[in-house]
Amino acid sequence: MAFLKRIFSVKYINDIITLSVGTIIAQIIMIISSPLITRLYTPSQFGVYTLLMTIVSVIGPNINGRFDMAIVTSENKKEADILTVTSILFCLIMTILISIGLILMYIFVPDTFNEIGPWVFILIPIFMLSGLINTLVSYNNKYKQYKLIRSVSVIRSIVLSLGQVIFGFFGLGIFGLIISQVISLAFGVKKQAKYCLNNFRQLILVRKSEVLAVVKKYKNQPIYSFPANVVNALSYSLTYFFITSMYGVNEVGFYALCQTVLGLPITIICSNVSRVFFRQAGESYQKNGSFYSVFKKTILILSVGSIPTFLILYLFSNKLFAFAFGTEWGVAGDYAQIMAPMFAIRFITIPVISSLLIIGKQSIEFGMQITFIIFSFLIYVFAKISGFSIETYLLLTSILFCINYLIILTVIFRVARGKALKV
Repeated sequence: MAFLKRIFSVKYINDIITLSVGTIIAQIIMIISSPLITRLYTPSQFGVYTLLMTIVSVIGPNINGRFDMAIVTSENKKEADILTVTSILFCLIMTILISIGLILMYIFVPDTFNEIGPWVFILIPIFMLSGLINTLVSYNNKYKQYKLIRSVSVIRSIVLSLGQVIFGFFGLGIFGLIISQVISLAFGVKKQAKYCLNNFRQLILVRKSEVLAVVKKYKNQPIYSFPANVVNALSYSLTYFFITSMYGVNEVGFYALCQTVLGLPITIICSNVSRVFFRQAGESYQKNGSFYSVFKKTILILSVGSIPTFLILYLFSNKLFAFAFGTEWGVAGDYAQIMAPMFAIRFITIPVISSLLIIGKQSIEFGMQITFIIFSFLIYVFAKISGFSIETYLLLTSILFCINYLIILTVIFRVARGKALKV
């Protein structure tokens, strides 16, 4: 009992629960609306929407150059303010560069966006909003404003679900899916920025020299952590484009629903555990030079959540999908059964992967994330040459990604134990 009390410390669990309640409510809203939404939009429309959101999933979380993550572990309030300004400036510069790149590609290489068309330009405001939200979430996390993060999460989920249902009833197709996403991101920004704006005077007084100083201090963020995170997101995002290439956009729609459902536990639990773990592990490392106790309790909590959740999905997903979303979507349930073991391990790994960022070993993280890309390309090449079915393609992806996640967990375990790692 004493051991369990240490592991499940009240403060640690309370922080996770505070965040998770909002995420759970948000996901319940999405779950309730999903059977209706899947009947208002076709798999093909979902396929195009998924391709767009796939691009967002790669660039959006990283558009701040990962300077937003440094806000959480900053040494003091002054440094947090400077990093906030740096994060927003980096987002602005990146959005401008990406916008120019999209325009040039659309003009000179139009075939790149055959499936998406002019909808690709909706990505520009989404990137800007994503960068602003990333910064604000880290700022809120720094000052433990978990109730604020929770309430904004619920607001955005309600707006997204309502928008997609309403626009779907009016038969707006892809436009309804995309515009709902933009509107939902915009909602809650003012509320989330309230605490940050209270320090507006300090933020506007940040000098260029101070920004350059923190850029130099946290240079490993854009040099290693930024590309590592992009590579990790890209390894999953490439699958959508590979499926489009080999099996068609309809299969992308089925696969997207599979990923959405399997990703629900990760969305509900992992993102929130990750925020709390990152803050507490960072504080522990600064004070004691170790964060093994935080790591142990986090892994135990995640294992307790992962095993039963994904076992149920593995055993019953094919029937659950057909019942919940309609018989047309039963194929997505078959895909979910194949991918469930990999998601079970991913569930445990994702929240603690920031351990390498805490100890300043972003280069090791980058090297391990590159492996996902290598695996993705190898599987695609073999599938293309051998004419594998989509089921075989997904099975190979699941197996190789499982292996890589286990390697990453082993490395993080050594880091948490204080074992030296060579760059």
